[in-house]
Amino acid sequence: MKAKQVRLYYGIFLSAFTCVMGVLFIVQAVSILADGGWIQGAFTREIVAERLFPISIPFYIWIVAVIAGLILSVIFPVKVGSVNKVSERVTQKRLSARLPQGEGEDYNKQIKQIATEKRSRTIVYSVCAALCFASAIACAVYLLTPANYTASSINGAMLNMLINAGPWILVAFAACIGMALYEKFSLLREITVLKALISSNKGNPVIKADVSIPAALVKFKKVLASKYTVWSIRGGVAVIAITFIFLGIFNEGARDVLVKAINICTECIGLG
Repeated sequence: MKAKQVRLYYGIFLSAFTCVMGVLFIVQAVSILADGGWIQGAFTREIVAERLFPISIPFYIWIVAVIAGLILSVIFPVKVGSVNKVSERVTQKRLSARLPQGEGEDYNKQIKQIATEKRSRTIVYSVCAALCFASAIACAVYLLTPANYTASSINGAMLNMLINAGPWILVAFAACIGMALYEKFSLLREITVLKALISSNKGNPVIKADVSIPAALVKFKKVLASKYTVWSIRGGVAVIAITFIFLGIFNEGARDVLVKAINICTECIGLG
């Protein structure tokens, strides 16, 4: 077996093992919360040690696996050359610019396939944007509602926030990941069709795309790209940041942050 294959298979194994360990840690933390971990002082060293002990052996095995991975990288070195890989999006744009004219049933069928791929990507982009927007609205509604922060402890408020906002965040992440994967495979399918069209219609004139841009849009882009616009935005963000920092200092927000940090260290992690 080649060194590259050994490292690939071991990398897959170690990645899966790491995910399993992460899930085990999350399950143990959630179990403490379910048994009253939101109560002040419930995250003690004794309780944390008691819950983490059942997964200590897999954790030690995982450490050994990480060390073994480092050793494998030395035993099975892989030469990595300089690879200038072009993304599918760039390849698709370059091939689209070379799309030749043609005729016939096969040519029209392939052109329809390209149009279908572009339309399907637009639909996926729209669905992903809608899901992300809906998730952001749902999270904002919960986070900006003062009644959701009446719990007697910080742990309780954080647990409720995780239960209510966490699923929406996962939906947004899943939508973005799904969109990226679909975009990649859709572009690959379109690139295959474009290559076939270019190959079967060599010598034909290239289809000239309508790239005319309205003058107002060109002027607007120039204004946005201007250094004065960029520095104005940076200055505005800096002023807003400084303002909020001073507001936090004067309304004792710094003390609240310090208290929360102390609670996280002494309760959630189990230090002190």
